[in-house]
Amino acid sequence: MSSSNEFGAALYRDVLGRRFGPSPDRGPSKVTSLAEAIQSHVRAGMSLHFLGLHYRSHAAVHELVRRFMGRRPGFTIVAGTLHGPVMSLFHAKLVDKAICAFIGEAYPTMGPNPVYNRLFQADGVVFENWSFLSFTLRLLAGALGVGFLPTRSLVGSDMAGANEPNCRPVEDPFGAVSGLAAVRSLNPDLTFVHGQAADEFGNTILLPPRGEDVYGALGSRQGVIVTVEKIVPTDYIRRHSSMVRLPGVYVKAVVEAPLGAHPSGLNNHGLPEIDGYAEDIPFYIETRQAARDPETFDAWIDNWILSCRDHGEYLGKLGRKRVDLLKGRAHPDAWQQDLTGKLPAVSKRSEAVSPLERAVLAAADLIREKVRQNGDKLILCGAGLASLAAWVAIYGLKEEGVEAELISELGFYGFSPRPGEPFLFNLSNIPTCKGLDGILTTLGMMTTQGRPGCLGALSAAQVDRHGNLNTTVIQDKKFLITGSGGANDVMSVAREVVLIMPQSRERFVPELSFVTSPGAAARTLVSDLGVFEKLGDDPEFTLTAYFDDKSTAGTDAAIRSIKERCGWNLRVIHHPARFPLPEAQELATLRLFDPDRYFLKD
Repeated sequence: MSSSNEFGAALYRDVLGRRFGPSPDRGPSKVTSLAEAIQSHVRAGMSLHFLGLHYRSHAAVHELVRRFMGRRPGFTIVAGTLHGPVMSLFHAKLVDKAICAFIGEAYPTMGPNPVYNRLFQADGVVFENWSFLSFTLRLLAGALGVGFLPTRSLVGSDMAGANEPNCRPVEDPFGAVSGLAAVRSLNPDLTFVHGQAADEFGNTILLPPRGEDVYGALGSRQGVIVTVEKIVPTDYIRRHSSMVRLPGVYVKAVVEAPLGAHPSGLNNHGLPEIDGYAEDIPFYIETRQAARDPETFDAWIDNWILSCRDHGEYLGKLGRKRVDLLKGRAHPDAWQQDLTGKLPAVSKRSEAVSPLERAVLAAADLIREKVRQNGDKLILCGAGLASLAAWVAIYGLKEEGVEAELISELGFYGFSPRPGEPFLFNLSNIPTCKGLDGILTTLGMMTTQGRPGCLGALSAAQVDRHGNLNTTVIQDKKFLITGSGGANDVMSVAREVVLIMPQSRERFVPELSFVTSPGAAARTLVSDLGVFEKLGDDPEFTLTAYFDDKSTAGTDAAIRSIKERCGWNLRVIHHPARFPLPEAQELATLRLFDPDRYFLKD
């Protein structure tokens, strides 16, 4: 036993100096290169999870292509969205299966992806489709170790049947809620994360919006490979500990990769020491165009990925001028300068309202009317025409003094959308948010019926007479559309949903080949020809108003034209109304949101 003099003042001074002094943090550094991280931790047959916040590690996508090109590793890709450069993994035949909620292109507009369709039609990849919320819940269940979690989403959709091994009806054991689905837990083998900053031990700052959040990373069997804009001292991490979302004990490797999310943008709101950057719109467009033809996309991959030895050479190919421009466009007020250059072209447009403008502005009027009548406090808009309608509506409601807020799937709350860029999640909207969170909050909690009331606004590829939506697959043509995204989740819980979409017999169909989102909540459908509503308890749409601003042929001719472009035997009320023309202020607002006509193409 130690003698009492060992516990004298000298011992305490020594312990204080060695263990509690200003010594650096001890522990193994995890800093490495991407090539070394992938070589050390990635094996054939793994399920690789690309965590989706507002951005993800495209630098890691590129490095995987470099390391495994020409091999058939048979990866399973777990990713909420399969948009952008991640399709290079599929084109390079590195993937056997995808577990996802969105399979198409998202930026600058939504649409199907030719790479995925070529593989789907050749049975080259299995695509497992979920909604954003059910996908997130599967990862959360995996992190919690509970086996499954219940949800209102998926019930009554064809996704539930297609995913039957991992999705089953379940009864609430307490009898409080009926009509639930149980989704099985999902634990990927390895997760790739891109963040704003991390220390050498892997403690990682991830700024909101949080999207699917870090549940998949916390539940990964083999841990996480992190790429960041900047590796920082642990003292910096401690000063910003409220922004640390991923603890270092889960991390296998840390790689400094500036612009590692490119061509996605990166939010640095609240962290000025880290450079933010805007989405690279021309790069996205170039990539999408290249993907249309297999040989052209081979050349794109060779140019942007294989000819670059690492991420540093990729940045060199981008060039300093382009990088500086993207960083400049990330400034909160950059939208004003961008819009100034576009105003002359916008102001020269005809005063005549195009059919799509007509649809969006009519939907905005109806959204305002429903919020005023029903007292909804939240408006959850999907992308495209739906978001434009909700954006125009919210400015009108604010001017009237009506209490209502916009929310979006990835975690935006109470934002005031900026003009000039119509992408739903564009970076310029983040500084206007009154709150930033993630999918679990916006789609799982805030939209729940009865609290404080949520009105949805959605677009789709196909709709039937009952308001059921298909955004997944056209079965007879074996054609992938985009998947659910958050649409099924919104339709499952919102008090009511307004649908906005162009009208044709191919889109207004008598029966859907795949029901992505059951349509009970859809009470109003606005096309570029008129307004359709469910009257009383009638589950089918009836035409109640039409747009006919130029024709002098009369109501009968207008209604006949609408019926000809509808795939079912359309019901029409007696004396349908001619919907009033939009006000000039509303038209100008809409055109300012989409000056490049990404969604408002004539």
